[in-house]
Amino acid sequence: MKKIGISIILLLVFSCHSPQDSGRFISETDTTYSADVRSISAKINSQPQDPELFYRRGNTFYFEGKFQDAEIDFYHAIELNPKQALYHLKIAECFISMDSADSKKTLYHLLKALEIKPDFTEAKSLLAKFYLARQQYKESMILYEELCGILEYQDNAFVMMSLAYKEQKDSMAAEAIIDKALAINPENFDAVMQKTLFLIAKNKLSLAMQWAQKAVRMNEYSDEANYTLGLVFQKQNRFADALSNYLRVLKINPNFILAYYNSAVIESSFENFLVGIEWCDKMLVLDPNYANAMAVKGYCYEKLGNKKEALVFYKQAIAIDSNLILAREGLNAIKEH
Repeated sequence: MKKIGISIILLLVFSCHSPQDSGRFISETDTTYSADVRSISAKINSQPQDPELFYRRGNTFYFEGKFQDAEIDFYHAIELNPKQALYHLKIAECFISMDSADSKKTLYHLLKALEIKPDFTEAKSLLAKFYLARQQYKESMILYEELCGILEYQDNAFVMMSLAYKEQKDSMAAEAIIDKALAINPENFDAVMQKTLFLIAKNKLSLAMQWAQKAVRMNEYSDEANYTLGLVFQKQNRFADALSNYLRVLKINPNFILAYYNSAVIESSFENFLVGIEWCDKMLVLDPNYANAMAVKGYCYEKLGNKKEALVFYKQAIAIDSNLILAREGLNAIKEH
């Protein structure tokens, strides 16, 4: 009886510790996973105590966009080796990449990474970005100031500091810091884009055009760069060029809603009201509650003489955004008549 009792106890102990010791089991023959995942899984199954293998598989899942799978493997890597700062950084990146990011877990693992390795610049950079996203500007700026002292992080740190100032409505400080970033690295794409936006805001359209064209040369497949160039064309009243750029934007990114909106505005301003309505309909497929699209659509119907439809869309726009001027003015104009 004792032997049976001991056997049962040993079996229970083995059962309790086996999942933690071996981590998540994935068969190397399971074709529901990629060849890379299966290859690493084969190594894990023969070396289940190696945290680096779980980290590598987690990284593979991460780059495949399978963040929940990545999280499981990163967690197990941390269980096996909690003192590896890189594992904590990667699981924090994983949380940030998820649609429903867990801010508490993200912060915990980033702080843990820096506790283990205080000079871990990648973790410092991600933590600064995390604070900026949460509008914790003071904490973010402290970290970016530290990163400005590291040559390979300098220009990007200045760009992010500029964004922090911009969010706090200090445009002078924001632009001055962008100029510092560009002095260090004139080919920093994000800095070039921000400089373009500052010039547009100041209505310095000739200079803005030069910077926008530079951004497109740097990255001809950037939807944002092509959109910004289109915006400069539009502000210069070069409407055909603007429309051409917006079409290019939509080829790159069919979900870029502002390219649809500006195209609708241009077409309606040239009395191409049916075309304007078509652009609005495309916007409303992407975002059924896009009040500006409803207002422009209402305007197009009003100019076509269809006041009934115009009223419908003006009212829908105001229900979403009561301060929308185009919709309010249109509604008042129809009521007066």
